Amino acid sequence: MIITRQFSHSLTLLRWETRYRDTAVIVLLWLIALAGALAKPLMPIDETRYVSVAWEMWHTHSFWLPLMNGAPYADKPPLLFWLIQSGWSLFGVNDWWPKLISPLASLIAMAHLYRIARRLGYAGSQARLAPMALMAMLMWNLYSGALMFDILLSACLLGAIAPLVAGQLTIPKATISGLWLGLALLAKGPAVFVTLGPILLTIPLWRASPLGPPGRRHLALALTLGLTMVLAWALPAAWLGGRDYAQDLLWGQSVDRLQQAMDHARPVWWYLPWLPLLAFPWTLWPSAWPRLPRHRHQRLAWIWLGCPLVIFSLISGKQIHYLMPLLPALALLIMDRLGSIDCRARLRGHLPALAIGLLGAAVLVLMIFGTGAVSRAMFSPFGAIALIAWATLLWHRHWLGAPQATRNLALGTGIAVLITTQLMLSPLWSRYDVTAPARLMARLEHEGIPVAFNGNSYQATFQFAGRLREPLITLNGTSADLCRFQYHMPEGWVVGRDRDLRSLMDATTFAHTFPYRGGQLDVIPVSALSFDRQPLACGDQSPAPVRRLDQ
Repeated sequence: MIITRQFSHSLTLLRWETRYRDTAVIVLLWLIALAGALAKPLMPIDETRYVSVAWEMWHTHSFWLPLMNGAPYADKPPLLFWLIQSGWSLFGVNDWWPKLISPLASLIAMAHLYRIARRLGYAGSQARLAPMALMAMLMWNLYSGALMFDILLSACLLGAIAPLVAGQLTIPKATISGLWLGLALLAKGPAVFVTLGPILLTIPLWRASPLGPPGRRHLALALTLGLTMVLAWALPAAWLGGRDYAQDLLWGQSVDRLQQAMDHARPVWWYLPWLPLLAFPWTLWPSAWPRLPRHRHQRLAWIWLGCPLVIFSLISGKQIHYLMPLLPALALLIMDRLGSIDCRARLRGHLPALAIGLLGAAVLVLMIFGTGAVSRAMFSPFGAIALIAWATLLWHRHWLGAPQATRNLALGTGIAVLITTQLMLSPLWSRYDVTAPARLMARLEHEGIPVAFNGNSYQATFQFAGRLREPLITLNGTSADLCRFQYHMPEGWVVGRDRDLRSLMDATTFAHTFPYRGGQLDVIPVSALSFDRQPLACGDQSPAPVRRLDQ
């Protein structure tokens, strides 16, 4: 009896250790992504645009209608902006809260993914491999620290899918699914159905038990609830934003983009070369390669991965982060494959370690022999050496069984990403931090001096960083427009790329110059610009009125 009790206690302790060891690895992977998010500045153009939209909504009290540069912003629904403002209402306006949203969404997504794996019938010890496999993926890890919509969308989609997987679809389950669907639609609009549509249409193929008439009615209830939530926002917003905004919101951002995207239009095959990078490090670890479905419970992940990939490939507009909602399905396939590995097998991650080491070595070689192609202003040699050292350590590690190998390879990749972004790439971050020029613009605004941005591509980059309360005047980038601005507002200042303004300056011209992305940014009094060398810049035309983006 005593021996039996001791044996039972030992098994319980072993299960406890395994469970919490897996949980600790998942939390550590998440903390790595969180550290990366907090350590870097909000990146132009996308992250600064989204936080500036939220800021403009905040200070103009436009909770229902997203705004950018004083005009309604129809490109994205408001969930991300609402979440940013919710944090500001609790903690005050700050830089750190927006950076936390994607990491928190990633954590919620991993919890949903574990729940889906359990409902598909996998044991807890195997189901815990799914969030580990997901968080280890290079692109998921990177985007978990980015202020974008895709991780948030993925978390909401997973929440909508989880109640549908197994068991009777009751009204409470349908309500939960519908609420998450509504949030997904408020996160990124009709693009939700590119991923969710094939899953819903193929329920009889992958679900263990049929829905039956009550289940189908409850599924209709979930869909109705989700659509009602998004329409409850979209219809009033369309009325508030005016006719053009309503057309962009209700038609242009869905139907038009499916037919022919003006931005990011790419060929059908464009996603294929990116797939190995999306799935790294599992791409280079044959033990984790998915196999074709042999059982019903394996079909969901393949449908979830394959059908949307085909649809996304057929849609004209393509961006790598559009595929983010498909990565949880890939994580399920990897989890299923790892579960079939003999627990006594000794595994090694030579190819992922080699790829990590080659990245560090390539940077060092370019810095030494690249004749200026790569410099200390772009990469840190210390970071490259640290990456090579970490890859060497991974190369010599061997692991017993799939769970241990998954934990170690996931942590190895996560730490490699942290070394790359926070050590090797650290010199680049200052070039993407817009705080310094934005503060100068805020000072000019406070003094009542008009400020113009020279170029049509202004995306509210400096609005939040400078806490600006007025949109910048926008010029079309030509000397003629600059000359007109000088004529109408001789006391004004101009913001623009050095490559565009340098030809209008002489040697004595004073300009505030800041490193900015791949070049320099100038903030300069427009009166300091000379058009003598371009006599036809203004011509004999009467100066046209200066435009803002919303005009």
